[in-house]
Amino acid sequence: MKLSRRSLLASAALIPLAGQAQALSLGSGSRVFSEAVRQIGGVVDIPDHMVRAVETEFLTVFGQDVMNTFIQLVDGRSITEALTDASDDFKEQTKLIARVLYTGEITRTDDKGNSTTTVPYYPWSLAWSSLAFAKAPGICGGPKFGHWTHGPLKGREM
Repeated sequence: MKLSRRSLLASAALIPLAGQAQALSLGSGSRVFSEAVRQIGGVVDIPDHMVRAVETEFLTVFGQDVMNTFIQLVDGRSITEALTDASDDFKEQTKLIARVLYTGEITRTDDKGNSTTTVPYYPWSLAWSSLAFAKAPGICGGPKFGHWTHGPLKGREM
């Protein structure tokens, strides 16, 4: 197979549209859920991988049927409107989304009822962008890891 320069450039020009095509193939339910996640987060620039992480965790904890119900409740409404007369279950689902977005924290319970909490999304959580005085450990640029060894009140009396 010979590939001409013209066909190479023509196909390379379509690369930016690949992400859009993927989003369209996910269906309107996924777009509605994504918009709801962004509303709960309160900022528009939530990275797509965090939105997908929230979707994965939501499905793991609540399942597809609950996600479908959640999507029906928020479709065409703001989160504020949906929360006005929401059930306790819907409020718990919203709390899970906010917790994953802002802390990166997930909790799993095994068959014996033992819970384990991990923070796999911690470095990408929205908490870091909401704080003006701190950054995620490892990307602080301070003299030591996390830059926590030089707190603002060290050596000063209150």
